[in-house]
Amino acid sequence: MPAFQLVILASLVADAVGIFVQPSKSTSSSTSKPEDYVELLTGTDTPGGSSKSDGNVLPQLKRPHGMNDWVPLTNPDGGSWWFRRGDKNFYGMQCTHQPSPWIGDYAKFFVQPHMASSPGALHYEPEESDFHPYLFKTVLKERGSYQSKIAMEFTATSRAAMARITFPHGNKDGHVSVNIKQGNLEFTNDNMLRGRAMDMSHDTPPGWRGMFFVVKPSSPPSKAGTISGYPSMGTFTFSSKGPVTLAIGTSFISYEQAAANMHRELGANASFEKVLDENRQAWRRTLNRVRVEAFDKERLSVFYTNLWRSMLFPRNLHEVTADGKVEHFSPYSGKVEPGRLVADSGFWDSYRSVYTLKSIIAPQQFSNLATGWINAYKEAEWLPQWSSPNQVGSMVGTMGDSVLADAIVKSKWGVVPKIDTATAYAAIRKDAFVESTAQNFGRVGLSAYIRDGYVTSNIGESVTISQDYWLADASIALAAKALGKTEDAKVLTARSKRYTELFNPRTLFFQPKAASGSFDPNFEPLDWRNGFTEASAWQYRFEVPHDVEGLSKLYGGHLCDKVGELLHGNSGSLWAHVGGYGSVIHEMEEAKALEQDFGMYSHSNQPTHHILWIAKRAGCNELADQYLRKATRKLYTKRGWAGDEDNGEMASWFILASLGVFQLEPGKDELVLGSPAVMKATVDLAEGRSLTIATQNQAEDHVYVRKVMWAPSGGSAREMHDSTIKYTELMKGGVLTFTMGKTPGSVQGKR
Repeated sequence: MPAFQLVILASLVADAVGIFVQPSKSTSSSTSKPEDYVELLTGTDTPGGSSKSDGNVLPQLKRPHGMNDWVPLTNPDGGSWWFRRGDKNFYGMQCTHQPSPWIGDYAKFFVQPHMASSPGALHYEPEESDFHPYLFKTVLKERGSYQSKIAMEFTATSRAAMARITFPHGNKDGHVSVNIKQGNLEFTNDNMLRGRAMDMSHDTPPGWRGMFFVVKPSSPPSKAGTISGYPSMGTFTFSSKGPVTLAIGTSFISYEQAAANMHRELGANASFEKVLDENRQAWRRTLNRVRVEAFDKERLSVFYTNLWRSMLFPRNLHEVTADGKVEHFSPYSGKVEPGRLVADSGFWDSYRSVYTLKSIIAPQQFSNLATGWINAYKEAEWLPQWSSPNQVGSMVGTMGDSVLADAIVKSKWGVVPKIDTATAYAAIRKDAFVESTAQNFGRVGLSAYIRDGYVTSNIGESVTISQDYWLADASIALAAKALGKTEDAKVLTARSKRYTELFNPRTLFFQPKAASGSFDPNFEPLDWRNGFTEASAWQYRFEVPHDVEGLSKLYGGHLCDKVGELLHGNSGSLWAHVGGYGSVIHEMEEAKALEQDFGMYSHSNQPTHHILWIAKRAGCNELADQYLRKATRKLYTKRGWAGDEDNGEMASWFILASLGVFQLEPGKDELVLGSPAVMKATVDLAEGRSLTIATQNQAEDHVYVRKVMWAPSGGSAREMHDSTIKYTELMKGGVLTFTMGKTPGSVQGKR
């Protein structure tokens, strides 16, 4: 790539995040060590509260979907924003289960080395520290003198962790303290610290036991003791100045299980280097499922940072006992139950991309996560929609229905490993047909929805909820059809087509409607919340991903023009139409920040993430190609995202868009083909198969797809004459080749 093009690219990225990014000198880049291209500090600059977000995430150490996250604690008085990229205070490595600052944390504790007799704020330089998915490494300095330097290294598995600490030479003892806010601590006769972290930042689950943990040093301390209070603290004191290694095991079941997890995941005679290498290799294998050639090292890093983010949530809560049984503590029944369980994710965000990506690049993992949600249904008697670790009642809709419906059909097709399809279907059918009396479970306004085809305006965010139900019903209908439940399929398909009930042909918007059948007379398309979740009628104008043809008919065949209005429109005061929120929320600020380049397409939040793919599916090829590539180029950087990166959803969207594929309707054997942002990608599939995404004439400004060729493994190549391919065909392996152009020309696709 010529130097002037690199400068332009760097300028575009800088415009998006308000900083200057030095352009890479490389014209293309690939790696066999993707774990070292992951930038853990991406998206960690959000100051907190209602401020504009750059991701609102934490730099977690863990294994993929691990039970615990480990993060430096830099601001204990910051509430949910207790780590920020620019902080230079260090209070310890915190074991955290916070899926989002808006949800909060639970069962947390932290480990801190110190030279002073009692712990306090240490100094560290975040930009000079090593942050990797498998390692945090830093030098800590005591406040005041800055002479006493403590070297700290930390690595984490799923349910265990190890710290290696080197104290400075001298006459002073070194200490390591373990702190909890609520619970208990005690030392055992073999110099092991046992503790239980009981705190919860939201509703306490039934029978809540908290997190049990054990901490065992590699050499006997010269002294050990506990201090009770708020917080409570257990401290090891070491006179030796050699490196001290601490092994940590955790469990939601018992102290004994915490010790068993420690031994299983770290080994009987734990070696820091061995565990570190195992963690590094685990991430290398996982990330190498998708091997890409990117335009430069900067984009390679952005790709693998997003792929890493897509593999953090939901978290596994199951544990393996000493005799090999898989069990978990259930936050629904308050008992230890058999099998897998997952938590700390919300379907309203994640259904759009997280599970589609996993069904392509990690079908076994997709099956495991589905099994975890099925067990949650068995124990709660309803499918949770936002669990942390039990149902917290956040967001709207029952979009877990679409995820399990997708898992059912992909399991029936034999692409995804088998799941309990009968129980999975029972869970989603219950949402569709049974009025819930349980708080925070099931579908609000279900009776009115069944009767009228929509949720009435007396229920807040009624349009969004109705749209979610239409899509969920379409997905459940596909699952019902796959299972031979023809009557259910017929009823649910008919329900999913009733989206016309809320479409006003006079205004050409979906609008709130009363039970009487009249539209809200005070409707204003730019008002946020009045019928809509975290957006306005503009962002929800195309929320019919399961029937693009029908949606196009609503606009008289001018769907592309309407998408263009969204992308090119600039209200000038979009953020000020606070509507039902009554004041500016951070999503409004983020939407306004994108207006110059994206109009009212607020990619900073999930409700718009299907729109460009609907445009592509409808044949708006020039528009869709241009903006898909623009979004991947300008809204995803090493500094952060355009808004909250919610539990891997935004990251998964980026990976799918970079590969040029997306699923609009969960449960349907169809993927939409976009404009890939990589030069080449190879995806490992099951049973030794592989999928290659290849490009011809690819360049940063060659964003338009001129032709797509599909060469299935062992078959003849053919040209694709619309913008779709079957998921089942893609998963058999082959080569998907996109020919790119600088101008639209004669593009493939529907008209």
